[in-house]
Amino acid sequence: MIPALILTHGHLGEMLMDAVEQVLGPQSDVMVLSNDECTLDQLKFNVESRLGNVSCVLFVDFCGGSPYVACKTLREAHPNYAVLSGVNLPMLFSFFTKRQKYSFAELVEVVKADGLRGIQLLSE
Repeated sequence: MIPALILTHGHLGEMLMDAVEQVLGPQSDVMVLSNDECTLDQLKFNVESRLGNVSCVLFVDFCGGSPYVACKTLREAHPNYAVLSGVNLPMLFSFFTKRQKYSFAELVEVVKADGLRGIQLLSE
């Protein structure tokens, strides 16, 4: 099973996982981390010490923030990490319901597409 790590500002990651588990039930092979009171080096250590060299999908809240920068930097040393920014519920629902159906590379593309598809502008 392909693991996930959610790294966000504050409690966003925890809240997203709460919502996921309310809908889908308990999930395994997922870690949630916050950047609260962490330097960039601490964030990188926190991620790398938990994952090592395991292929993993890393979800971060937005491009340019410290979670993104930490994961982007780690990806240079660990090309088997996939970093997806802009984490949202449709993206996470897709990941947790499809991670046993697709290869790692296919899953990342499907999750990205499903996350984008979940963003809609409702107009008149």
